[in-house]
Amino acid sequence: MKKLFLLCILASCAPKQPPTGFTKIDISPDLESPLFSSTEYLGNPLALKTEFGYDNVADPTRYVKKSTAIVNTDSLRLMRFTELTRMHPDTLQLILFETTPIISQELLIKIAGDDFKTTFYYVTPRPMDELKLKVLEQRLSLKAIPVKQGDTLLGRIYYKAFCEAGCEGEIEIQGDFKAELGWKSGLY
Repeated sequence: MKKLFLLCILASCAPKQPPTGFTKIDISPDLESPLFSSTEYLGNPLALKTEFGYDNVADPTRYVKKSTAIVNTDSLRLMRFTELTRMHPDTLQLILFETTPIISQELLIKIAGDDFKTTFYYVTPRPMDELKLKVLEQRLSLKAIPVKQGDTLLGRIYYKAFCEAGCEGEIEIQGDFKAELGWKSGLY
């Protein structure tokens, strides 16, 4: 009985390892960026008119810039928009994205507790093989993790991956972002 008790104590004291592919989040309450307080609006002449307005925005010139994430420092590969949703009580999903006639791309960041995992997708008009990336490095710094709907997530991402299939070389993404926590119904 004493051995079992000692084993239970040792197991609970062992450092917890994040799940495969996950990395610890750096919480930095003093993290600053000009983007965090910016209300810079973007015009999008390619906005598509739908029954809900232009790209679901009533006025196509009123897109708020929510991210400075850039892929391989290429000005044509910006991801200026964000979406943040609660997927489960302890899991958030952040998407940094942008779609143009040249490329559609998104960086999906899954935040589970104080760990995170990234997945990058992109599609071009030309046919391409299925994209397969090996993450080399990923860092996520946040001011704080939002608790309730309407809270804002402020942070900075660095992502570096090697192309194993569907592309060549390395992909490096870095930038700041802000996203308001929304909620997807029916998930939990």
